Amino acid sequence: MKRRTTNILIGLIIVGFVSCLGIKSIDKTDYIGNFEEKQYDFFESFRHNQLADYYYELPFELKFGGIRPFPFDSTGNKDYSWLRKPENLKIAFNAFSTVGLDKFVSKEKYFEKNNEWCCDTDWENKSLNEIVSGFINSDTTSNGHDYYSKFWQRRKLENNVTVTYEILSQIDRFYNQNDHDLIYKKQDSVLIGLLDFDSKLTLSDSAKYKANAIEYFSFLKSVGLDYSAFKLICNNPRLDIDKKLKDSLIMTMKYDTLSIDNWENLNDNRNGWITSDYYPDPNRYYGP
Repeated sequence: MKRRTTNILIGLIIVGFVSCLGIKSIDKTDYIGNFEEKQYDFFESFRHNQLADYYYELPFELKFGGIRPFPFDSTGNKDYSWLRKPENLKIAFNAFSTVGLDKFVSKEKYFEKNNEWCCDTDWENKSLNEIVSGFINSDTTSNGHDYYSKFWQRRKLENNVTVTYEILSQIDRFYNQNDHDLIYKKQDSVLIGLLDFDSKLTLSDSAKYKANAIEYFSFLKSVGLDYSAFKLICNNPRLDIDKKLKDSLIMTMKYDTLSIDNWENLNDNRNGWITSDYYPDPNRYYGP
């Protein structure tokens, strides 16, 4: 009788704990428990990048693939069209400028010649300064076959020639004339915050990394990116944090029941901010 009473008590405790988590009785084949993750439109073009060593170290990954005019490429797949729209180009550049262009590419690297540009282009052994100047000084109306002409022809198809030219000109003024004026006023505070915290983590030494990561964790939660916040502290090999603190942070996060389709979207490379690609945990199963 005593054992039966103990088993009943344990069962009640388990039921009570599950109830506190707010997990409903559902069909496990269709749903999975996970942390909430709000989907922002700019996720189509940007995501977090923990380790970037491609040409220049950037704390984010710019997804601007394909050369076809949006919204679809020649194979019928959706192209990365968010950043190609003039208004979104302005919003994105405003975010970079607000955080500080030199936090993404230092002035030293901007003027440094580079032999690692892809695909035997006209950029070989040129600095970013020379490349940007080349765009600014090229004919935006040309129908020629050189790289710059083809670049502007693509921008013409996307209806963003004017904005692109303005942005390149502002980049040139920033690095060559130390001009910090914003040319656009519309802001996206979430994108600015994400880029700012990513740049802080990239530039953090070992003494400051933990504090910056925890602050970043709080910001991610505040903008509805609990799933990214979880991966920042739990799947980050650079972050040395004890289990007690980690558990206390996890307990502050919002847990939800998601459809498997929505859950898979969180791990898709085109969705979410911090994806499992960047902080893989060999001991954790990422499938449904």
